Amino acid sequence: MQHKNALHAGFFIGEIQVIPDNGQLVVAGEHRHLSAKAMELLLILAAHAQQVVSQPVLLQAVTGSADSSRETLSHLVSELRHALGDQTACPAYIQTLPRRGYRLLQPVTMQPLSLSSGPSDRVRWSWLYALVKGSRLFRVSVAFLVAVWLFIQVMAITFPLLHITGRGMKLTLLVIVMLFPVILVYTWLRDLKLQRARLNISQNPKARQFWRRQLKVDIGFLLLSCITVIVLGGSLKRALDTETSQGNATPAYTQIAVPLLENAVAVMPFRQDSRSVVAVDSYLIEGIRDELLYSLTQLNAFPVISARAMQGLPDMADNKLLTERLGAEYTIEGKLHASEQELKLEVVIIQLSNGVRQWASRIAVPRQQLPQLQQELYRQLTSAFGLLLQNQAIPGADYSLTTNFQAYDAYLRANNLLQQFADMQSLEQAELLFLQALELDPRFAMASAGLCKLHLEKYAINRSVAEFEQARQACEHAAGFTSNQAPIFSVLGDLYRTRGEYDKAMLQYDSALQLNSHWPDAITGKALLLADLKQPAQAEQFFKEAIELEPGYWQHYSNYGRFLYNSGKFSEAIRQLERAALLNPDSVDLQNSLGASYFFNNDFAAASRAWQKVVATSPLSLAYSNLGTAYYFNGEFNKAEQMYRAALQNSNDDYTILTNLADSLDAQPGRQQEALQYYQQALQQALANLSVNQDASALLSQIIRIRSELGQCEQALESLQQLLSTTIDDFYIYYDLAIASFNCARPAAGAELVAQAIAGGYAAALIAADPKIPE
Repeated sequence: MQHKNALHAGFFIGEIQVIPDNGQLVVAGEHRHLSAKAMELLLILAAHAQQVVSQPVLLQAVTGSADSSRETLSHLVSELRHALGDQTACPAYIQTLPRRGYRLLQPVTMQPLSLSSGPSDRVRWSWLYALVKGSRLFRVSVAFLVAVWLFIQVMAITFPLLHITGRGMKLTLLVIVMLFPVILVYTWLRDLKLQRARLNISQNPKARQFWRRQLKVDIGFLLLSCITVIVLGGSLKRALDTETSQGNATPAYTQIAVPLLENAVAVMPFRQDSRSVVAVDSYLIEGIRDELLYSLTQLNAFPVISARAMQGLPDMADNKLLTERLGAEYTIEGKLHASEQELKLEVVIIQLSNGVRQWASRIAVPRQQLPQLQQELYRQLTSAFGLLLQNQAIPGADYSLTTNFQAYDAYLRANNLLQQFADMQSLEQAELLFLQALELDPRFAMASAGLCKLHLEKYAINRSVAEFEQARQACEHAAGFTSNQAPIFSVLGDLYRTRGEYDKAMLQYDSALQLNSHWPDAITGKALLLADLKQPAQAEQFFKEAIELEPGYWQHYSNYGRFLYNSGKFSEAIRQLERAALLNPDSVDLQNSLGASYFFNNDFAAASRAWQKVVATSPLSLAYSNLGTAYYFNGEFNKAEQMYRAALQNSNDDYTILTNLADSLDAQPGRQQEALQYYQQALQQALANLSVNQDASALLSQIIRIRSELGQCEQALESLQQLLSTTIDDFYIYYDLAIASFNCARPAAGAELVAQAIAGGYAAALIAADPKIPE
């Protein structure tokens, strides 16, 4: 047995030279470095060469405590074996004896060392690397970072399903980042205590030198880690502050002062009197105010600030702020007092420049006469503003509602649900309420218009011809009355636009704007119509005009975002849709559109998270279909099939989903016949939709593509040439036509159409992953 102190002069283990004072091994001329603990372990084994040394003895020597973790010893033995080039299964240097200890198999030979005057640069860096690698701080850091990375992957999937926002994810990550230096400092202090205990019992004359070197490396590592944490934490904090400022306000341009509009009126949110005997539902108070707003805008006698333009205002905004942000000269404020038998509404007009009440009134009606209250409120305010505005007479607009309280109540509730549109269930509830209102009062034109708008929304989602037919019937019912209302003209414009009757649609939108030049639904409808007419510059102006009129309304950003998406401007679309999501985070349709924009912007992870959130929240067919498309392009055709089948449970008439399902089956071996059945169903549904709009380019391109899948190439190619002779600005159309060309043995034409699809915005990566596109 060699004396341990003598070994510090240097020794050989077989052909391997050991230089303890420098923490070096020389293996076949290569300098390899060991951590201080690993070298201490090697010295103990060398001092008892070819003898079994128990684990407690080794732990006492290395860590200063025989009760230390056996994992520490196992790790150091692994480090030694790696440096020596030893194998666990067939050891040549260190043998493990279970429950007994370890043995150095090779004899130890003493030999004086003759080192050069100083280590080379390579040796210095190798020495530094060995100290870092041997540091417990380094190992803890690596383990922590790996654990955090795994947690982030889990968090990205589970947090959206739990409805935890991006802000919550950032806040969680900030807490984790701040824990990192705390864990490092705790580990370092604990390890420092053990190192001192080991130093006191060590017989190595240069142990203190090793300890100082390791201490410098540990402190440097701690400082570097703290700087990194400060930078990352600061970045996360700034991101959270930005989200907070965005969450407390509408988008940036609502903060800009608005020029003062002469005689402009803002109808502030009505409140319930705290002395009310019974509570009043919020939809009722909001409905009274919304209908008043609409009736005043019908006058076209003075500017009326829209309700949605006020959504970003603080609850207790003062007169100065109202003037700056709304550009209004007057406000109308109301307070509703309710009892079991009676409704009392106190309403005042205030001049913002001096805060003086210019007019006040109290209207009391039996509870069942809510429509009469609404009409009396409109009549009195019309007269009041006729006196206030230079005593000029203001002609009354045609403003007919209903005299049936229950019908009016159902209409207000339905309209509230339609405006929010959180999910399909809210649309179903709104439909029942509109039908209830019409059953109670069949001549309620505004309820018919609302029902028409609702069915058009549902048709846009599920492509059901029956849904469109219901919309047509409701619109025609509304148009059958002599009610001169902007919403009725506007929704008729939507109906004609969907049918491709663009001249009639433009006429309806212009009629609505003649009645109310600031009616946002007509402005948005005109923007969508201009986009259909291939006039993108003019369309974009109208989208922006709608946003300027109502900067706090999420639907305007959503419409503008979808327009940008259809134009292939995915990054710009994402910005608009994210603004909309800040204003209406519960809209599953909006999240679905956002996911599609992420997908075509090559952010597939964000797209999957958005669609998974929608699927977990509400069974929206488009979300299932889009998620299936993500699986399809990833080559997971079985999962894609499952998603498409789930989508069909909610939209079994949607020819696009039927086509997608057929594609997923066609890509699976042995299921081509089953795919043909779904292609046939898709063709039937697509042909049925020609009754809605026989000139819809997107529909015609899909019919061409489906015919090519069914081998009907003569008809497909003839229709393809006809469609190419028109103006096409949709990359989806080029994509469908490219597949049809390949299916019908026209590879050159298919390649040219693929290039046009990519130029229009279709992701080249998706083209490359599509089984329908030849390599």
